[in-house]
Amino acid sequence: MAEATPATTLTAWDDALKQYYIDKKPIDVAYNDHPFLTMIPKNTRFRGKNMPLPIIYARPQGRSATFATAQSNATSSSLGEFLLTRVKNYGVVTVDGETIEASKGNEYAFLEALTTETDLGLKTLGDTLSRQMFRSQSGSIGVVGATPADTAVLDLATDADSLNFEVGMKIVFTDSTSTGSLRDSGEALTVTSVSRMAASNQIGVSPNLTTISSVASGDFVVPEGDLVTPGTYLVMAGLQDWIPASAPSSAAFFGQDRTKDTTRLGGQRVAYDTSIKQTIIEAAATTAREGGKPDVCFLSFEDFAALEITLDAQVSGARQPGPAQNFGFRTLQVYGPHGIIDVIADKDCGTGTGYLIQLDTWALYSIGNAVDILSHDGNRMLRQNGYDGVEVRMGGYYQMGCRAPGYNCTFPTA
Repeated sequence: MAEATPATTLTAWDDALKQYYIDKKPIDVAYNDHPFLTMIPKNTRFRGKNMPLPIIYARPQGRSATFATAQSNATSSSLGEFLLTRVKNYGVVTVDGETIEASKGNEYAFLEALTTETDLGLKTLGDTLSRQMFRSQSGSIGVVGATPADTAVLDLATDADSLNFEVGMKIVFTDSTSTGSLRDSGEALTVTSVSRMAASNQIGVSPNLTTISSVASGDFVVPEGDLVTPGTYLVMAGLQDWIPASAPSSAAFFGQDRTKDTTRLGGQRVAYDTSIKQTIIEAAATTAREGGKPDVCFLSFEDFAALEITLDAQVSGARQPGPAQNFGFRTLQVYGPHGIIDVIADKDCGTGTGYLIQLDTWALYSIGNAVDILSHDGNRMLRQNGYDGVEVRMGGYYQMGCRAPGYNCTFPTA
């Protein structure tokens, strides 16, 4: 198959090339603030075939007030294991030779094209990784809302999901992420515009939605390539998988049947109670009862603001150093049975759901850095065969894992 022409050309970079010298740079408006991704412990030695995470979910039960009964009832501990497998995440940047040379140096351009495109490509992969940490391995980044009158516009069921879309992204549709097939065998549409206002959560697409037969309200939207066959997952398991909002089924999760203990193997769940603050406190108490010591809570920006309004009327005394103090993120603080819980806003945490986390039970397991330039042979860029351009390949091989799901909790915020 012939190689594609470079995606980044002088035409695309015309606005960034100088007509006269101005010592200012365009602002990178891509999101790059990812608290959970920053704070989660990293294990970069995920080599070999898989990564076993053993877990004890029941202790020996050979006990009684009488010795003979204790002896006859002797059991061993119940041992489980999550057998993690890696997923892949790729990004490619191509820039033509003229653009590279024309953008070199402060005197001639606001930015150097090759360096900037590579940096932004890495940030795209970081954005994707952070989003995956909060969502599910289905790869869905949104759900189709009402059928729009304008077939060039995709309405989303949830306002905040518009943050998951970028101009130029290619998307596919499916009515189920676990069974069946993709709409029109995976025919993709290209995102042409994004409205991020809550009142008009619409995504412009090309060609029209009518080119995809049977797209309907409730369909899942997935970036092209992240779901090829529903039920075969190519995306990392996120918080929605590790701590599902409903008790997990008997379906194997990394080889483990979680119905043997839906709490210790599938996390805690509590109902909303009066306010976000009250719900966090109850979630902390429920988790502590099982032995957990949650220290961080992630909310969406909207839910964080609602909590801040509540706490502003209740502030008393000085703030104490919390677990997030070394990471530089602004926090609110709630007190649980084991002390301070730092509450942090993360844009990838969906509005309406909060996660109470014991951070040291989690890790991001990867081969080397989870996001990096792929330079297996030492070459950080490749010359394109047949074109005056270069290609930079980026990616990572990783999986997120939790050693004690029962020490963590999910809850609704309303």
